[in-house]
Amino acid sequence: MEAYMGLFDKKFCDFCGNKIGLLGNKKLEDANMCKDCASKLSPWFSERRHSTKADIDKQLEYREQNKSAVAAFNATRTLGNTSTKLLIDDNARKFMVTSAKDINAANPDVLDFSQALGCDLDVKEHRSEIRRTDSNGHSVSYNPPRYKYSYEFHAIIRVNHPYFDEMKFALSNGSIEVGEQPMNPGQSGGWSVSRSGFNILGNKIDEYYKCVDCGNEIKAAVDGMRGAGTAPNPMAQQDAQLEALNRERAQLQMKINAQAAQGYSDPIDQAQLANVNMQIAQIMATRSVGGAGLNAARGMSLVQGLQQPMQGTGMQQGLQQQGFQQPKAQPMAQG
Repeated sequence: MEAYMGLFDKKFCDFCGNKIGLLGNKKLEDANMCKDCASKLSPWFSERRHSTKADIDKQLEYREQNKSAVAAFNATRTLGNTSTKLLIDDNARKFMVTSAKDINAANPDVLDFSQALGCDLDVKEHRSEIRRTDSNGHSVSYNPPRYKYSYEFHAIIRVNHPYFDEMKFALSNGSIEVGEQPMNPGQSGGWSVSRSGFNILGNKIDEYYKCVDCGNEIKAAVDGMRGAGTAPNPMAQQDAQLEALNRERAQLQMKINAQAAQGYSDPIDQAQLANVNMQIAQIMATRSVGGAGLNAARGMSLVQGLQQPMQGTGMQQGLQQQGFQQPKAQPMAQG
């Protein structure tokens, strides 16, 4: 009975001293915290329940100091498609990610360029089957099966910060439906998508490409922070481009192989694959000019193993060895 009654004992915030409402306690390992004090913590911080009062005291002190950094922040670039943006102050070499209209009131974390570790671009593919009604009134699959596809885009900025490791934010407003044609965003080095010139999917395809371009722009900006103050390395840029093209080619080849197993071929996918192969050939041709034999060999190693079509499990193993993870299709409930 005493333990039961303890649930309703009055609790007070160990930071401001105010009484905590019935459902307003934000527990720590060794203390209680009201929701008003909890709102002062970094929005990217997720380890409150495993923190001590001493830990949170230090963070609140940092957050108070952060206000002066926000007041001095002067954005020279703003990147993003949704309400959440990457704001960059190139003059002070600082950046923040926020959806706040009043940054002084919101107090978003201000980071230095040197704290940027990299940027991952995450795309989630969803698909739902399109079915038909047969002569008996039953819902049946098409042969071959038909699907409609949609995609969600996020940017994940990895950082070196004492209170969080990453800043993940959406680049698309929910899922972007593109119809029956699945898209092929690359993974490493950004989303590298071949625009074949076909636009059979309607206006949504433009929204898809807008997210692709935005993601690549944000990744390039973060990579620029990491390399700020150093001379650009064209060879490294070519390496990154080759890696992205290789992954796009591998994913296209995977899809084309799956189509062949079902007895059909999509001409758009074939055209995209030819375009990717042409881009790779052009890069390799530039490396072979001017006596850059070693560099050409280095670049060729990036495409080695993809010259012959890979089949089935062997192809998937080859992709995994290169660190590539194919986006997983996630079924969507029919409306």
